[in-house]
Amino acid sequence: MLSSATLTRPPAAPPGTPRPRGRLGRIGRRRGLVAAAVVLNQLAYGSVYSWSILSAGLQSPQSGFALGRDEAGLPFATAHALVFVGTVLGGLLMSRRPPRGIAVLAGVLYAGGLLLAGCANGRGDFWLVLLGYGVIAGVGLGLGYIVPTTMLQKWFPSHRALAAGVATGGFGLGSVIGAPLMRALVAHFHADPARALLVLGGIFLVTTLTGAAFFRNPPQPTATAGRGALRGHRTAQALRTPQWYLLTVILLFNTAAGISMLSVVAPAAGSLTGLSPTAAAALTGALGVFNTVGRPLWGWLSGRTGLMTAFVLMLTSQGLCLIALSQVSTPAMFFPLAALVCLSFGGGFATMPAVASEFFGLAHVGAIYGLMLIGWSLAGIFGPLLVSRLAADAGYGTAFLVLGTITVAAAALPWLTSRPKPLPA
Repeated sequence: MLSSATLTRPPAAPPGTPRPRGRLGRIGRRRGLVAAAVVLNQLAYGSVYSWSILSAGLQSPQSGFALGRDEAGLPFATAHALVFVGTVLGGLLMSRRPPRGIAVLAGVLYAGGLLLAGCANGRGDFWLVLLGYGVIAGVGLGLGYIVPTTMLQKWFPSHRALAAGVATGGFGLGSVIGAPLMRALVAHFHADPARALLVLGGIFLVTTLTGAAFFRNPPQPTATAGRGALRGHRTAQALRTPQWYLLTVILLFNTAAGISMLSVVAPAAGSLTGLSPTAAAALTGALGVFNTVGRPLWGWLSGRTGLMTAFVLMLTSQGLCLIALSQVSTPAMFFPLAALVCLSFGGGFATMPAVASEFFGLAHVGAIYGLMLIGWSLAGIFGPLLVSRLAADAGYGTAFLVLGTITVAAAALPWLTSRPKPLPA
């Protein structure tokens, strides 16, 4: 079990002995610098949730692409499918290489993929968008996500959920900033909307590499917070425990609830409450704020409720809000319920990295949690497909009712999940 102190307490010194304030002060300043660098680095990756704006531009008959709805969704779906490849690769590399080099590689892949996709000129070049955005940037997204989330926990070993909340909060903030920027660029390049990715790729190359330049592992005492923190499960040992599979399924359900709702929130708001398309687009942007705030908020709350209790609360609140959404008929009720779903959806990405390090130790948590993020990929692929199919067959009310019922039932899983037995010394 990790010490409750962030740094190990030195033995008492004789009266009159100067305190070693300089070293502790330097560590504190480095923590702040690394945390700020993580937020800057993550802004680029959060922009992935602005894809729907570009997708609408690619579907416009006035553009050179004029894609169908299914075609326009392929790059986003491909990127989510390959996120898992990036997280696994990043987790494995973190046990062998310093975080700075891995973060630089992630930034080059992600921004480079956008730059390649931005070179597409009309429907005949759509394969460039699929390759650049879907494949290359998708792997870079997973690689760039896992590194800072794991690294920052090592700097704050006694506040791991809050540290993960700050890291993933930068990701969420990127979605808030990225939406209006993407909207303005797509409007400017309305005849060739893929050009928006050229501009974003150039900006994100600067922000990701600037943030990565300050990435480093903490000094040994801060990283370990005591002798026991270096010991932990290796990846193969974690995969032999039932806890790894239970945690992955919990992450899948928590992610599916939020990402499925967000995938249809604009048309659903219009269908259930009569909200105009302009107001529905504004609602979507506002919900990104709650997704962002939920990450550090639940990172802080989970330190007080307990990590697994936090997941019970997140799943239950999402499920009940989705069930309530199936019955609403006014925007005044739709918005707060959808906002609560987004708070808990974002909170899962702050809390689960801390659960992984609590259960399996910090030594190999990058690889272990990277594998667990297959739950994110599966939720991003199958959740929206399920909701879209239910909405097409029976309406958005039925889709939210089914999704909410499944999510409430999933709230029982954290009660069944206990910490694995300690490894033999």
